[in-house]
Amino acid sequence: MTFKILPSQTGRYSAQFAGVTQISEDKVISLSPIDASAGSPAAATGHTMGGLQSGRKVDGVLVAITVSSAHIFRPAHAKGASKTFDNYFCDSATVARYEDRGYAIVGLFGDGNARAFSIPALKEIGNTRVNHILDTKRFNEAIVTPTGDILGWAGPSEIAIINVFGAGLALPPSIDHLYDPSKLVPPRPTISNLQWIAGTQYITPADMDLLIGGPGRPPSKRMVAEARAAQDAEFQRQREAARTGKAPAKDPSQEGYWEYMQRQIQERTENLGLAGDTMDRAADASESWSDGVNKYIAKQKKQAALGFIGGKLGF
Repeated sequence: MTFKILPSQTGRYSAQFAGVTQISEDKVISLSPIDASAGSPAAATGHTMGGLQSGRKVDGVLVAITVSSAHIFRPAHAKGASKTFDNYFCDSATVARYEDRGYAIVGLFGDGNARAFSIPALKEIGNTRVNHILDTKRFNEAIVTPTGDILGWAGPSEIAIINVFGAGLALPPSIDHLYDPSKLVPPRPTISNLQWIAGTQYITPADMDLLIGGPGRPPSKRMVAEARAAQDAEFQRQREAARTGKAPAKDPSQEGYWEYMQRQIQERTENLGLAGDTMDRAADASESWSDGVNKYIAKQKKQAALGFIGGKLGF
């Protein structure tokens, strides 16, 4: 189906039905609008659409490629040139440019070859075998680019890219590496299992703030407001302590965000230390119990041996 895009005086565009052309009953693989005089792409870009109001037109034709044929025609009624693929089916194709020499139709075919056809005569100008690189069963998933590169599957989880206009030479192996094999993997920190599971403090909130913001970063409005509120609360507690004669107690509800984090990390570190002491005491108790059991077993063995010897000697 073909629609004409017509500009209006208001700056908008309207689409008007122009006609229908049936080129084949097979599946359409590719549709490529090209300039009839040069073979270059003639897509409806913004620059091209803007030239319609000034009367600039493009003498375009449409290159349509199906599974079993290729067609070059001028929509919506002209038939144009066509070519039928008799001994093979086309799986993927497009119009590609070869350097500055011109344009051609490049496609992948079911017999394992990549072929190029001239425009507009549609004569085969070259072919090469690619089934030793790409998987023939997945040719329909391959992509043929306008530069003549073919990106396709070389295996179940491997892709490869080849250029049909190349010289047939393989690329040299790359010397780049994603990692440096000469560097050693850092060892696991030598801490207890409990500390490994619960976590260990390696950096304070003040250090994290310095790393993120730098030494010259001014405090935020929130930090200034928190500092002012904390200072006012401290003055109020000191005045209350001077009036009552008691030492001022710090109010946890008035502490700032960083103070809260420091207090939580400090309490967590203390809890980890208590848990470590508990585990050490449990290990000592287990070791003492094991020593007692070993001594008891040795004593029983000694008594059994003495009883056996005494029985043989008649004691």
